[in-house]
Amino acid sequence: MTILGLKRSLFGSPTRRLLALVGANAAFYGGGYLIQRYIDEQASSPGLSFALVFFWMALGVTAALFTLISLGELLLHRGFIDRFLRDDLEGLDQRLALAERGIDPTTLAVDEADEAPMRYSPFRFGLLFLALTALNLVSANRLGGGFLQRYTHPGVAIVHLRSDDPLVRRNGLTMLTERLQIVATPAVAQAVLAMLDDPDEGVKARAAFVIGTLGIEAGAEPLAKLAVQNEALTFAALIALGQIREEGARKAILGIVDAPAVLREPRALAMALGLLRAPAIERLQAIFRQAGDDPQTRAAAIWALGQLREPRLLDFVAPALEDPELVVRCAAAEALELMAVFEASEPLRRAFEAQEDKLAQCPEVKVPVQEGGPSLFVVRLRGYLLALVRALHTTDDPELLRWYVAHQDGLDERTHGLMQKSWEALTQKDAEGRLNHLKKKIQLMKLRAGPESAAAPDSAAAPDSAAAP
Repeated sequence: MTILGLKRSLFGSPTRRLLALVGANAAFYGGGYLIQRYIDEQASSPGLSFALVFFWMALGVTAALFTLISLGELLLHRGFIDRFLRDDLEGLDQRLALAERGIDPTTLAVDEADEAPMRYSPFRFGLLFLALTALNLVSANRLGGGFLQRYTHPGVAIVHLRSDDPLVRRNGLTMLTERLQIVATPAVAQAVLAMLDDPDEGVKARAAFVIGTLGIEAGAEPLAKLAVQNEALTFAALIALGQIREEGARKAILGIVDAPAVLREPRALAMALGLLRAPAIERLQAIFRQAGDDPQTRAAAIWALGQLREPRLLDFVAPALEDPELVVRCAAAEALELMAVFEASEPLRRAFEAQEDKLAQCPEVKVPVQEGGPSLFVVRLRGYLLALVRALHTTDDPELLRWYVAHQDGLDERTHGLMQKSWEALTQKDAEGRLNHLKKKIQLMKLRAGPESAAAPDSAAAPDSAAAP
């Protein structure tokens, strides 16, 4: 069949044009619905899903073209269909025949309808075609509940999760964490939770990470179960459980703190408890005591205790300022900063005075999430003395008014600047009488220690800004 024959078979009569219009749009909207359902619920091949989306869009383009041609008499101009169905070769033959007979075709009268297309812009057809195509795709997308947005992400990732290839499934899980705006919808949560039962351990580990990163609370109990039953994945499951940050996760981890498999990963357990601020104080204290040769685990335990912000833990946390490892001392300083108790001032000052290297830097320690996860700090990269001054600033100790002045020399600019600001804040509070209760407390403590040290601290000169390097 020639192109002209095809055009006439589709649009040769009003009935055929109506059938073409209805059929094309029915194929687009009806077929599009089936394609969307298949991709959302069953598709397991990323390549096939992409091809189906392309085919669905091609149907939309075809429906727009058929609509424009069928309604051409209304949308374009009178005589459009006749012009569209005309055989141009036949017209050319007629003009050649007239020329052979010596008749100039341009001198013959021309029907107004034949010239009608020439009076319209050639861009009109294209503009209407683009407008109808956009209308089709936008309307079908909205009727499908935002199919294109859903397919782009996370829909295409969920398609990856249905693949038979574990590498493709892992890639699909990775795609779910590539954009920060991803929300754990019920469909996403259901698909990811199912991956915890995957036969491939790499897929399970990645699924645990995604559950934690997206904060899927329904994954708390399955992660706790995974941590207990699969020792190869205990570490990953505990870290993911800590990332959920919901009450369900807190209950789940408290239910497994004594499980043997979990106790064999003390650092991950401490970090998870800290992330969740779970009140497992005795377990964290035991982790600290038993990690004699592992400073990273000791630091994690102290950090986790600090997350509880419990003043009653001061007697346990403060001695960590004397730990031989700097990373543990830094974790203790950050923990005391969170606890913000007056009694922490004395051990913090002792730690400051005992530090010989005034430029020592706290090593950065992060919760070991998988690649692509958020940065969760246990110890931040900063000067150790700066960390101590930050903690001292929360104590409101009146004695710092003199102590800051006596210990301002040889400090780096940031530490000296914070010390200056802290001194100014204390001076303001002292002038307003907000430190009087602490001054009385200090006097009482000194009276108990001996009458020779019973004098209350007075205000002192501010740390000299010129002392900063």
